[in-house]
Amino acid sequence: MSVLKLESFSHDVEIRRGISKFESFEALRDSAYSDGVKSGADAASRAFEDEKIRTLAPILEALNDMSFTQIEACQMMLKSMQPMLEQLVETVLPESARLGFGAEVAALLCKAYKKAPTARIIISVAPEAVNSIQSLLAPSKADFSVEGDPALNGLQARVNWQGGYDQINIEEALKDTRTAINTFFNNIEKTGTNNA
Repeated sequence: MSVLKLESFSHDVEIRRGISKFESFEALRDSAYSDGVKSGADAASRAFEDEKIRTLAPILEALNDMSFTQIEACQMMLKSMQPMLEQLVETVLPESARLGFGAEVAALLCKAYKKAPTARIIISVAPEAVNSIQSLLAPSKADFSVEGDPALNGLQARVNWQGGYDQINIEEALKDTRTAINTFFNNIEKTGTNNA
């Protein structure tokens, strides 16, 4: 015995309800046209965005690679300068500091003389530097004396006057310079590792 299947037209009722919202066939057609245009525009926008991403992705990846390569090149260049800077700090800067030490002491004496022109100024330096500093400062108008202090090294000086004092510690400045250079190059190393 054959089985008969009857087609259901229940969805026609829903369609008629949707159509009954419109006053005329033209209004229905205009609404359907607007919905179609909107759907088409949305689909075109999505397709355009997808195509833009597909097209730009390799370009953005190449730019990113180029930027990364440039960062690596800068890091390598800076890293190659490390031995030269360390050599400067170990050899050239200490010698320059020794040569300029007397001028620094003279500047402190001048500053102290301006602050207290009538006061006696006492300059303390390492014992081996007393004679050279004394002769360097001899032309000064200030009332001063240079004393040896075994607690000070050749790159340290202390200037005392009534109501104030000042000091020079070039050795400490050199240590700070060494630390700053080491910190800088350690940070470059860490940045390179992070980028990798």
